[in-house]
Amino acid sequence: MTREIKGTYTFEKTLIGNDKVPALVFFHKSEKPQPAVICLHGFTGNKENMLQHCLRMADAGFLAVAIDARMHGERLDPSFWNKMSENFPRTFFLVVSETAKDLTQVVDFLEERPDVDLSRLGLMGISMGAFISLIAVQLEKRVKTVASILGAGDFQLFVERISSQKVLPFEQQLMNHPNEETKKLVRKYNPLNNLKKFPPTSLLLMGGSQDPLIPREGITQLYGALEQYYALNPEKLKLRLFDVGHVYTEEMEAEVIQWFTEHL
Repeated sequence: MTREIKGTYTFEKTLIGNDKVPALVFFHKSEKPQPAVICLHGFTGNKENMLQHCLRMADAGFLAVAIDARMHGERLDPSFWNKMSENFPRTFFLVVSETAKDLTQVVDFLEERPDVDLSRLGLMGISMGAFISLIAVQLEKRVKTVASILGAGDFQLFVERISSQKVLPFEQQLMNHPNEETKKLVRKYNPLNNLKKFPPTSLLLMGGSQDPLIPREGITQLYGALEQYYALNPEKLKLRLFDVGHVYTEEMEAEVIQWFTEHL
């Protein structure tokens, strides 16, 4: 599908905060401060993978920021695959949780920009990025609206799924029997163990009913567990399952953009 170019984009490449988080910023210039959306890539991806998504966000009136997760993109660790193969669950959740902490520096960066309306700040993540977004919503309440796309609602169930299916070529012993450090990490940030931390953030949970990697049961379970916490504002919580595998379609993206348009 050919994209229509909608006006002139402004593009910035920068390093954010004390940790020098590599970032790309996209937007159409505006006379007034714009809402912003932070965009998070998937496992083994990078901020450049989010280019098309950022451009569509810019077309919808948002300033879009894509960053490299820990051990990814310009932050690639030379021992990435060794660490993943030695203990995938531990390394994966360290990458996810540490990147979620990095987002405070990204929000600080946006807060200092006169062209950003920080009261209208969103966060979207695809696959691994969705895991990060579900931790970030617990840690950074300046984020007002989140879209978790193809991410596990139950981290423990995710570990069990990838272990049982042997979908990753990693050490099976540690996949099937995570060590205590890994179990503590998963328990600490598992959304199901932190339900009270989600409101009042608007939250869209989006998954694929045929996804071989992400159990849809975990997404629906998280939605069901959160319903009581959003009882006074049910419009701030939404579940959408599409008849797809582990893929983010244009139809899904249109709904994500609509979610931000309505809630920011």
